[in-house]
Amino acid sequence: MKPIKPEDFFKQISIHSGVSDLKTVKDIYYGMIRTISRELKDKHIVEMPDWGEFNLKIHKSRRFVSVNGEPGILPPKPTVKFSPNNNVKKYFYSLGDERTVIK
Repeated sequence: MKPIKPEDFFKQISIHSGVSDLKTVKDIYYGMIRTISRELKDKHIVEMPDWGEFNLKIHKSRRFVSVNGEPGILPPKPTVKFSPNNNVKKYFYSLGDERTVIK
């Protein structure tokens, strides 16, 4: 399954939000991305209303031994995780049900 192209993505947002100006849709979308990024950097957590939480976790540096026996140190590694809220989980779990039709 191929991902949606960016222009089609913004057109879909436009349709579902009722905002016809694609520049406005893009400005709002990229404003959201900047807000989420800054909040993750500052507070390490962002709660998206009616959707879920993004969490930034910084894994500590750690030692390792390579396959040829040489020791080394891995630097700290940031990872972002998303945890959907219960309503989102229920919705996507229901997609596995044969009786459910995706609208």
